[in-house]
Amino acid sequence: MIKNVIFDLGGVVLGRDFKRLGEVLGTTFAFISADEAFPEYWSEFDRGTYTRSEVTKMLADDYNLTLEDAHNQVQQLLELLQPIPETEELIRELKAEGVKCYVLSNMSGEFYAELLKFPVFDHFDGAVVSYQERVNKPDRKIYEIILSRYGLEPSETLFADDKAANTAAARELGLHTVTYDCNGDGPAQVRKAVLGR
Repeated sequence: MIKNVIFDLGGVVLGRDFKRLGEVLGTTFAFISADEAFPEYWSEFDRGTYTRSEVTKMLADDYNLTLEDAHNQVQQLLELLQPIPETEELIRELKAEGVKCYVLSNMSGEFYAELLKFPVFDHFDGAVVSYQERVNKPDRKIYEIILSRYGLEPSETLFADDKAANTAAARELGLHTVTYDCNGDGPAQVRKAVLGR
């Protein structure tokens, strides 16, 4: 019986209209929508070892942008993130059934602080975010942190993430997993696995 569900944020709880992303930002953040590794500086931003200012400078250098343009693009990337209605509804259903819900995300402190304004965050029972722990998924350590901190049994816990490498790492620790497609059957897969319907 699954008593707990751990959600990734980007691509699971919060999404972007990738068509609009491309229209607004061109190819600057193509790595966000692709199933490929992020640039090292962006991973370090998520890990909390680089500041937003440092990453903006690296982004400007990478894409031959002015600092002002790079700053504006990072801000637009943040503003394009919005709650995914299907996931938000799923979380409300899970909570109504007594299922505990948690966040496990690779995200910078600056982005995470901005996203906490969304009401969906009121439904979570706890969160582990990479910038606080100085470790990113799929490193085994970050999964061990959330399991230990909240006393979660892997066999009673499902992890939903849109990156296959991250769900594979969770399975190695004995968690149930769903590799999530917010535009496909990700919400239905989680609902079936946890609620049986």
